[in-house]
Amino acid sequence: MKPSPLLKVPSTDGVHLEILRKINVRSLVHLGLATVALVTAQVPGKETGSALAADLSGLPADAKFFPIGIWMQSPSNAARYKEIGINTYVGLWKGPTEEQLAALARVGMFAITEQNEIGLKSSNRDVIRGWMQPDEPDNAQPSALWGYGPCIPAIEVARRTQEIKARDATRPVTVIFGRGVADKSWTGRGACTGDLEYYDVAVQGADIISFDIYPVGSDTAAVKGKLEYVAQGVVNLRKRAAANQVVWTALETTALDVHRPVKPAELRAEVWMAVIHGAKGICYFVHEFAPTFREDGIFRHPDIVREVIDINRSLIKLAPVLNSEDLRERVAINSAVPIATMLKRQGNDLYLFAVSMRNEPSEPQISVPGIGDAEALVLDENRTVSVRQGKLTDAFAGYGVHRYKITRHAGRLDGN
Repeated sequence: MKPSPLLKVPSTDGVHLEILRKINVRSLVHLGLATVALVTAQVPGKETGSALAADLSGLPADAKFFPIGIWMQSPSNAARYKEIGINTYVGLWKGPTEEQLAALARVGMFAITEQNEIGLKSSNRDVIRGWMQPDEPDNAQPSALWGYGPCIPAIEVARRTQEIKARDATRPVTVIFGRGVADKSWTGRGACTGDLEYYDVAVQGADIISFDIYPVGSDTAAVKGKLEYVAQGVVNLRKRAAANQVVWTALETTALDVHRPVKPAELRAEVWMAVIHGAKGICYFVHEFAPTFREDGIFRHPDIVREVIDINRSLIKLAPVLNSEDLRERVAINSAVPIATMLKRQGNDLYLFAVSMRNEPSEPQISVPGIGDAEALVLDENRTVSVRQGKLTDAFAGYGVHRYKITRHAGRLDGN
């Protein structure tokens, strides 16, 4: 990659991204600044999954908890973020510090941070529910001089995970990858571009694995506006995740392309694409770089804040459903436009989640064998759809999302 001119950016409470020192605003989108996608995996010699979270210091194992993160924000804003449904800070600028941890503790906010002596020993260390490596080791790394060197070798990424665990095996470890997880042709990985086998090794031992891609804000023609890249990245990470690992993803919320802010419906689609394809937590990237840098840039966009509140409310309310076992194999789709679905059951109720994977309107027929005749409540839309002989038909806008609750009062669903 070619060197870029120095960019000096004002910070909020001292928080900004170190990568800004070496790249220009246009490059920020091209380089895919990290937000986070996360996973819980095996800690050698310790229990894993829900037992780890319950017994040790990880995120709560309660089925009612759905992780909703915010990337690299000032703890002074924690109360404001908690009000809109955020429960986890991911990254603390030049931290963790005692002041940062104390501020988060006061409002009951969790954190996933880089590991240091303060984090290991602080009286507020219970705030820390996971450790993280520096973000995007799969990208070309800034060199000491102008320019970039190669990515961090995958085996070195795995070694660093074990090094973190050697200091503290009671918390899950996060590894954050860049957009190359979803876009294998992206040149920001330098000599590592196109090497998807890299991730097979780099995820080893990690409890939290991550990637980010921001299609709306992208300046790459192949990606620009194609929200399905979010889903592709989740799929690619899930293929590499062990059975006891869960994947999160990062989502754009601001005008990374100053001429093209994210629209509420696009954010909604990205969230539910990620969840339907297997993400078990999300993290919002809320920085904005133009016309001026603002760390909490999401608050420049009241429509997005309202959408985040609505999305988070749904994720929290539906957490017991989202954390239950998938019944994906039961769903069949007849549609000219690809429709991705996820099927869950809670008691006598089925929950069907569906999202259009293209920016084209469609009217698919969705079949759930064994249901027979029923009425499907379309969540948060104040309407119902008839199910006849296990089939329902509904209209989807481009990248449209619908979530259905189907109740069978007669007891167990046929075939279960």
